[in-house]
Amino acid sequence: MRLDWTQPLPREQIRPFLAKSDLAGWRMLAFNWGLIAACFGLVMWHPNPLTVALALIVLGGRQLGLGILMHETAHRSLFRTAALNEWVGQWLCAAPMFVELGIYRRYHFTHHQQAGTDGDPDLPNYEHYPVSPASLRRKLLRDLSGRSGLRAFAALMLLYASADQRSGYSYRAGAGEKRVLSARTLLRNSWRCALANALMLAACAAAGQAWTYLLWPVAWLTTYMLYSRIRNAAEHGALPGTREPDIWRNTRTVLASWWERLTVAPNYVNYHFEHHLVPAVPAWQLPRFHRWLREHGAYEAGAPLERGYVQVLRRMTGRGGFSPCADTATSRPPQ
Repeated sequence: MRLDWTQPLPREQIRPFLAKSDLAGWRMLAFNWGLIAACFGLVMWHPNPLTVALALIVLGGRQLGLGILMHETAHRSLFRTAALNEWVGQWLCAAPMFVELGIYRRYHFTHHQQAGTDGDPDLPNYEHYPVSPASLRRKLLRDLSGRSGLRAFAALMLLYASADQRSGYSYRAGAGEKRVLSARTLLRNSWRCALANALMLAACAAAGQAWTYLLWPVAWLTTYMLYSRIRNAAEHGALPGTREPDIWRNTRTVLASWWERLTVAPNYVNYHFEHHLVPAVPAWQLPRFHRWLREHGAYEAGAPLERGYVQVLRRMTGRGGFSPCADTATSRPPQ
């Protein structure tokens, strides 16, 4: 059955996709932390350049995975209760990633309201695509070398020390912005992050291998930055409506393979059109919601879709054009 996509979605039909599940939330969290523990265990068991490289590849994806679970708790959709979302989101997802959940939530909700406009704090992450292949290579090399990560970490420290946090997690200050910095403000906004990482260091030390904690910040500075860049660009970049406030033209879903789900697209973040269409749908429900949308003609109606992140990278360099849907000829519904 095809729906009329010029009309709001029927509430009674999408209600099943809004159901939350504590079991699903804990399962996703356990999978992410299980892979993190396995990476540390592998390097502790047999430290060599190969195991370290493998750990950094997987850890960057799991750090992004924690970021996505934090995002779920910001929407209060990972667990059934607000209190559980708040505690798990802050201590088991945000703080290990050097993030404060409350600050992130304000920033992210602004993104939902302003995507595609100058008011979107995420705009610097996607507005300039497509770029030349040489420019994209330079960006990816900056990520893997740690340069992007060091800049992002410095921006975080400025953010946490600033009384004005409207810039959120865009990792850059506004043009001509003057910040009032305070050590007390920095401590108030970052002590949870420091404590969570101190506990991770203590756990490594208790295992007799304190040095392995370094895998965590090194992955954050390198592979996590690389995966985050690709994920950010894939969600809204190089689309016909990238600079328009219309999710049918500025937000794409990507059909991800298993290795892409392990790295650049953990925890169903690749279903980004679905998330912007109905933000209250929990992440674990997004694949089923995606199938429902396809069955009801959303992608034939013009929702942007790509088959894999390799094709997305082609779009990022202008080699794939601006086709709004990768596998169907479409006409976009009127607004």
